[in-house]
Amino acid sequence: MDFNLSDSAATIIQLSLAPIFLIVGIGQLVNVATGRLARIVDRARYFDDMLSEDPSKLNNKCIRELVSLRRRMRFSNWAITLLTSSAVTVCINVILLLLNGVLTTELNAAVIVTFIISLTFLTAGLAAFLFEVSLATASLKINPKYFDH
Repeated sequence: MDFNLSDSAATIIQLSLAPIFLIVGIGQLVNVATGRLARIVDRARYFDDMLSEDPSKLNNKCIRELVSLRRRMRFSNWAITLLTSSAVTVCINVILLLLNGVLTTELNAAVIVTFIISLTFLTAGLAAFLFEVSLATASLKINPKYFDH
C-alpha cells in the first residue's frame, strides 16, 4: 500500500472531524424520533388494553385514532430508518475522507457522492418526521369551549 504523506495527519483528521458534528446532530434527531415512536406505541397499547377488556368501547373516535397512530408509527419508523441511514453514510464518508488523505488514489468523487447520499437520507428522514408531526397535530382536536375564558 503506497501512502501519500504530503498531507499531515493532523490536517487529515481535522477535515474528517467536520462530518462528525453532523452525526451528533443526526443522533439527536433519531433520539427525538424514537421518543415520539415510544409515545405512539404507548398510546396504541393503551387502546389495545382498553379494547381487550371491553370490546364494546370501540367506536368511530377510537378507530380514527388507531388509524392515525398506525400512520404515525409508519412515518416514525421511516424517519428513524432514514436518519440512521444518513448517519451510517456520514460514517462511510469520514472513512473515505481519511483514506483520501492517506492513499495515493483519489477518492474525491466517492467522498462527494456519499455526502450527497447522506444529505438525501437526512432530507427524507426529516420529511418523514415532518409528516408524523403533521399527522399528530391534525389528529389533536381540542374542544373550543375550553378557549372561551
